[in-house]
Amino acid sequence: MKVLQKIGDVLDKICGFLIVIMIGAMVIITTAQIICRIWFTALSWSEEVTRFLLIWSTFIGASCVYRRSGNIAITAVQGLFPEKAQRVLRIMVHIICFCLFAALLYYGIMYCNKQVRTAAALPIKMKYIYMCLPIGLGVCMYHAFVMTLEEITGRRQA
Repeated sequence: MKVLQKIGDVLDKICGFLIVIMIGAMVIITTAQIICRIWFTALSWSEEVTRFLLIWSTFIGASCVYRRSGNIAITAVQGLFPEKAQRVLRIMVHIICFCLFAALLYYGIMYCNKQVRTAAALPIKMKYIYMCLPIGLGVCMYHAFVMTLEEITGRRQA
């Protein structure tokens, strides 16, 4: 179990680092675009790169949020049950999320494999842009699996 948690920690740190880099790049590129638009010639590629970075940071960031249970949750109903039933509900939610992530991962991979066109302003194949789906959902799936095991064994960290 500790090995799985360590792998989850490493994945979370990598994803967090990537998010910081991507959001920093978005700020720099957008600032450069504004400066170039006002005083020079507008950058033809900046909006597309910023959009792609936002998409990637969203899917990678979703895994970090899920791991920290930072997503919006309605706990009013769950709080009405005794602790043991709450634990069963949390296990069921993680299993449902795991199944959802697995289905989305499958269709995300299929979608990536069907992409043959390139981006409008950049010589990048769109399948590389859409790779954020299987990567982000795969990490979410891993976290759901580990969190389910943690709930089952009673080793869930606060």
